[in-house]
Amino acid sequence: MPSDRASTCSAGASIERAYESLMGFLDRLACVGKSQTMDSMAATDLTFSQLRVLFALGAHGDGAECMSVNEIAQQVNLSLAAAGRTVDKLVGVGLVDRREDATDRRVKRVSLTDEGTRVVDSQLSIKQDIIRGFVAGLPDSLRTNLCRALDPIVDNDVDYFSGIAGSEQTVTATTTPSPSTSQKQKVGS
Repeated sequence: MPSDRASTCSAGASIERAYESLMGFLDRLACVGKSQTMDSMAATDLTFSQLRVLFALGAHGDGAECMSVNEIAQQVNLSLAAAGRTVDKLVGVGLVDRREDATDRRVKRVSLTDEGTRVVDSQLSIKQDIIRGFVAGLPDSLRTNLCRALDPIVDNDVDYFSGIAGSEQTVTATTTPSPSTSQKQKVGS
């Protein structure tokens, strides 16, 4: 027999109902691996800003293309001076390389070292293992339904992820937040 949650999330689910379902899922999934992920990050002895810089560089590519300190500052929302100090510390511990740009010596290019790549990969591997373990524990029918729901979103010709940051105000203006959402918005304001 379907639960009330399943019946209210059937055809034509509202934005708020779909939001609540997705947030509930993501929150529960995040809680599963929170201690393992936090313990692993704490063991690196890196600051949050240093980890953010490493992940920004890791997401940028395989190291063939470097980022400038200015690009890093913008990506991780740090001042140029703070980004420069963070890069200095990461160079000092051997996690990133910094060199002059080939065309403009005033620009410093930063990329992950092999050790920096290992740190980023090990953090991502923990998250992947947690998700893989969760999916492996699902009954076949739920795993099939999960694929059926997600595949059209991620494999579609339409990029549903584009413009997310700009659409935040539109979604907020067109939906009525639940009481718990209203509280969260006040705290974050």
